[in-house]
Amino acid sequence: MRKDNFKLRKAFTMVEIMMALVVVSIMLAVMAPVITSAKPSEAANIQVTNSDNTPVGVIVAWFGTNYPKGWIPVSGQYIDPMQYPELKNALQRETLPDLNAGADPENSTVWIIKAEK
Repeated sequence: MRKDNFKLRKAFTMVEIMMALVVVSIMLAVMAPVITSAKPSEAANIQVTNSDNTPVGVIVAWFGTNYPKGWIPVSGQYIDPMQYPELKNALQRETLPDLNAGADPENSTVWIIKAEK
């Protein structure tokens, strides 16, 4: 290859970045069961701690209906100040917005909000 035909690029294109992300995502999805599976002898020694320091009022995307403790879907419902006083104070409103309109929580991503600590 001649030197004058070779173009030096200073940055990756958006398509190249997106393709790399897709490849990495597929690799992680395929390798996740292998990476995370413990040997039977090690299974008894695994300790899981649940420390959620997320502030009340934070909204995140979630797949499925197995919401973490203290989280609720953002589906336009009334906020009971007796049940969720911190959420009521954080949002300064009586109802949540409906970010999940038309979403099937069993088969799609839904928005959930941290309602209590």
